[in-house]
Amino acid sequence: MCEQEEKQGPPVIFSFATCLPIAGAVLAVTPPSPSGQAGTESLNTAYGSLGKIQSRNRRGIFELAGVVKCSTGRSAISYIRYGCYCGLGGRGWPRDAVDWCCFKHDCCYSKAEQAGCQPKTGRYDWECNDKSAVCDSEDECQEMMCECDSEAAKCFAKAPYNSKYIFWPDFKCGERQPKCKD
Repeated sequence: MCEQEEKQGPPVIFSFATCLPIAGAVLAVTPPSPSGQAGTESLNTAYGSLGKIQSRNRRGIFELAGVVKCSTGRSAISYIRYGCYCGLGGRGWPRDAVDWCCFKHDCCYSKAEQAGCQPKTGRYDWECNDKSAVCDSEDECQEMMCECDSEAAKCFAKAPYNSKYIFWPDFKCGERQPKCKD
């Protein structure tokens, strides 16, 4: 099963990389249903509760998940393996508005990496206020990472989710792909 990471106090957090295939298989096949409320939200997934999203620092991918939950009311797991760019990697032409959100998020993370940041593992502080992630970061890298995630979440909130793009096969993405804007 999933490996547990040692954390002080509840809740227990499982290693995301180890749980990703399990969680993705369990939850990515279910289209998201917006149900977010203003204020503090909790992020619950197949591998346990991660607690109040604005009260804890977590590694980058968990923060992205929290920001998405805050802004959309949907589980970030719904976007794993969606289209050609949502989830790990990405190639070809984005399939729809959600996939474009993921492409732009990948571009944003690439820009942060070029600036010397580590967006996939870095941490930043933020709060969920009125279905919007408010960045409360101490340095430039933290701010960049938070803004990348916040913009992606806003994009997801506006984009219609099409269940036909769940587990979209890579071979249907094609070879032609857009370039990131500078």
